[in-house]
Amino acid sequence: MKKKRTIIFLCIILLLAAVFCLTAFRVRGSVSVKGEGSTQSPDPVFFSQKDPFWAGDLLGDSSFTMETSGCLTACLAAELHMQDISIPEINAMDPGTLNSFFSGKQVYDREGNIQWDPLSSALNVSLERINGISAMRKTDLTALLSEGIYPIVRVRVKGLGNFHYVLLVKCQDGQFWCMDPLHAEEELVPLSAFGNRIYAIRYLYRPRPIRSHKK
Repeated sequence: MKKKRTIIFLCIILLLAAVFCLTAFRVRGSVSVKGEGSTQSPDPVFFSQKDPFWAGDLLGDSSFTMETSGCLTACLAAELHMQDISIPEINAMDPGTLNSFFSGKQVYDREGNIQWDPLSSALNVSLERINGISAMRKTDLTALLSEGIYPIVRVRVKGLGNFHYVLLVKCQDGQFWCMDPLHAEEELVPLSAFGNRIYAIRYLYRPRPIRSHKK
């Protein structure tokens, strides 16, 4: 009986160790973030990657579809919409039209991944790509939101699952809220649903023209 208890105890210890190692591996390279204060934002734009209007559309020449892998494209469509960045070739901005535009401009690679330099060139916008723990810690996400810039952040589904992209829309009482392309309802999701951990930051902006002061 004593031997059986010892075996059970050792199994529990090994299981806990395995869970700890898996968790440590999954959160490696991430930063825990918490907002400060609150920001004002316009009505959020909700786009679902599973919308039947574009769910089956392929990402470029890849075998991946909007439904399975289109979270980033959906976030970009919402970001462009909310920041009022117009693209002359796109009359109605949504994930379907943006995906078609990206496909025509060879923005995707053969695996359906967005290539950032071709994207910046195709949209004629400036692009910030923030990777690494130190750089992410120095980035003031609340300040960006206050300036009307809505960052796209890489997270893990439910905090420890597959990588996923969501669009930060506002900060309220120290909590970030985001538009999640996988969420079924048109409502914001707290970043805490992803463990308040981010793995990368991306955002677009179109610099304002410098006005000359001629006398």
